[in-house]
This record gives sequence, C-alpha cells and structure tokens, in this order.
Amino acid sequence: MGEQGQIREALAQAGEIAMRYFRRVKPRWKASHSYVTEADLAVQSFLICWLQRCYPGDGIIAEEECCRIAPQGTRRLWTVDPIDGTASFVAGLPMWGVGLGLTVDGVPTAGYFYVPPTGDYFARGPGGPVLRNGDPALMKAPAPLHQESLLLSVSKLHRQVTLSPDYPGKVRSLGSTIGHMCFVATGSAEAAVLGRVWLWDLLPGLVLLSAAGATLKYLHGPEVDISELLTGARACRLMICGHPDVVSRYEALLSLRRSSGVP
Repeated sequence: MGEQGQIREALAQAGEIAMRYFRRVKPRWKASHSYVTEADLAVQSFLICWLQRCYPGDGIIAEEECCRIAPQGTRRLWTVDPIDGTASFVAGLPMWGVGLGLTVDGVPTAGYFYVPPTGDYFARGPGGPVLRNGDPALMKAPAPLHQESLLLSVSKLHRQVTLSPDYPGKVRSLGSTIGHMCFVATGSAEAAVLGRVWLWDLLPGLVLLSAAGATLKYLHGPEVDISELLTGARACRLMICGHPDVVSRYEALLSLRRSSGVP
C-alpha cells in the first residue's frame, strides 16, 4: 500500500471511531462558543498518534485542546480537524467529516476529507489530481447563474450578508466548511461562503480548490493569505470560494452588513 492508500486507510479508521459515537454523544461548549465531543477528542488522539508514527519529524496543528506540535527545523506541517461539522454531528445529521491537510514550507500541498456517513472521500496528494472516491473530479465551468445554481454557505449568512433578490439560484448550508469547499472543487456547487474559521478548517479544501483552479478570497476583499493562519490566527472575515468568474458574479449579489456583530 502506497502513501495515499495509507492516508485513506487512516482516515477510514478515524471515521470508524467517530461513528461509534454518532448519535450517542452529549456535547460541551468550548471557549470559542462551539461544540466539542468525546468523538472529536478520540479521533484527534488517533490521528496524532498515527502521524507521529508515520511522519515523526513533521509538525502538527490540531483543533482540539490547542494542540500544536512543532519539531525544530521541520518544513512540513499537518493540520487535523477530527470532526469538521461538529454541530451537524451532534444533531445526528450526516454532513460531517475528518480532515487532514499538509503544508510544506508554508505552501498548501495535500488535502484529504472523509465523510463517514456517506463514504465520500475527497483527496489531492502532492502534485496529483483532485479525486472524489478515487476518480478525477472537475470544478463546474463558469456559466450564467440560473435557477439551479447552488451557493453553499455559512449558517449565519442571513445575519452577516444581504443576498440580492435578483439571485435566481439556491442557498444551502450543509454544516461543514471543508465539505463545502470540496463540493465546489468537485463540481457539486458553484461557490461557497465560509465563516471566520481556522487553518484546520480550510487547508484540506484549499488544496483541492487550488488544484481545481478555484480562488479563495475574503468577501469583497483580497485573496486569503494562508501564512496569516499558520501562526494560529483565525480568518479575519467571511470568505468566498469558487471559479474566479463565478465568485465575481456572487460578490455582485452579496452585500456585507456593516453592524452585524456576528463573528
């Protein structure tokens, strides 16, 4: 089994751990006002142990318990999101998954996302194609927005952004930042609006988006600079991803509320 097969197997095992808790957990609140569960902690522990065994010289940033492992001189840094979409997980909804990302010298290099309830697996290894369940997948070609156009969105979009009534398509929030990015990169949706999330929420999907030719930028702002997030900072504002031409069309329909007060 090659490296890519080993990574897929590790994520499958992580998914099995998460599924033992699915629809059986009681969450608690973190200081960031988001959920954490025993499943998050168990999956993260498994993946950190696996990474340290398979890549002993690499650094690791993981979501829970402020985990940051940075061996001196390392050029490679993994991100671990044990359950991206914890609120969906807690609610018993099937849109959540396990994410791994890799940067080398600060450059997004590889990204992986496994959705245990559906079996979907999104991957892009170093220099490889964007894959969905092992098959190459393409982003949608830009086209005029229509009644079946799909914008995936952060759940609190209505509190932060005004969407023009001229938009002819649909808006859905599936509950997973990485999932939204993967669906854009592989052609299920035209674009996605993302919240003020952290590096582990972005890196796996960003790798797929970049390889697909998509952009990730701040809404009505510049491209997202991943180096700002490598320090542990949170994204400073809402983001949007998709084909550059499609993103421009959506930005023309989305107006930021100046005093939403929503993080």
